[in-house]
Amino acid sequence: MSEDTNAAPSTTTLCFPEKLRSNAEAGYAHVQFNINTETALEAKSIHLFVPQGFAVPDSASYGSIDLGMIGTAAAVGEGGTITEADATAAATKGIASAVGLEGVNAAANLDAGIAINPYTNVAFTNTTVRSFSFAFKLISESKAESHTAAIIENVFRKYLYPKKAGVGTLEYPPTFEITFYSGEEKNKFMPKILTSYLTNLTTTYNSTTNAYHDDGQPVEIDMSLTFQETRALTRGDLYDNDNTLDNDIGYLGGKTIRGMD
Repeated sequence: MSEDTNAAPSTTTLCFPEKLRSNAEAGYAHVQFNINTETALEAKSIHLFVPQGFAVPDSASYGSIDLGMIGTAAAVGEGGTITEADATAAATKGIASAVGLEGVNAAANLDAGIAINPYTNVAFTNTTVRSFSFAFKLISESKAESHTAAIIENVFRKYLYPKKAGVGTLEYPPTFEITFYSGEEKNKFMPKILTSYLTNLTTTYNSTTNAYHDDGQPVEIDMSLTFQETRALTRGDLYDNDNTLDNDIGYLGGKTIRGMD
């Protein structure tokens, strides 16, 4: 590997590759990771090219609820007719409840070939807390770039872990703000990700080569990162109104990027 005596990049904002700084001004798409903490950091902001095949896992959870007699009453209210079978089943259930023998109800209905309609309905429970995965391949063309890649890898790893706060307590790791940009403006066509924790970092060194720089740093670093939002979302977290035809696609206007100078 060739020698490169260039100084290490700014530790306020890290970009990989280094040409991303000029590419951003030319309109290239990239993603920014901001670390939310009041303490001094090696890097407050990390900028990388958007990886291929980025997936967004939106989902909701539903359970079920048996309405029972409430469902029967609602059915009658909607024009349903009480049949002889309904009356027999209800009477049997009433007698069984009065004498404390619910098994009588089941046996009588079994003999009569009748089953109580439970009026099972789907019940919304919650939206699923979303997780996002990123896969980056950092191939350095110089020792300076390999140094930047190593810092980026270690910054992510460092702030995945909690800090020891006391003998029996831990301080939460910082959260991340993840923002997609088109050039120097927010990309409203890419998904909005709310404040997230880094939950997984898997690193592979030199996955396609056995080459190292002359100081021993690997030429390639592959990083797989998974972030999880801090809470479940509601519609208002992503959209200002219900009219997606009015450019309400999850992002609200553009914002000049900070720290890329």
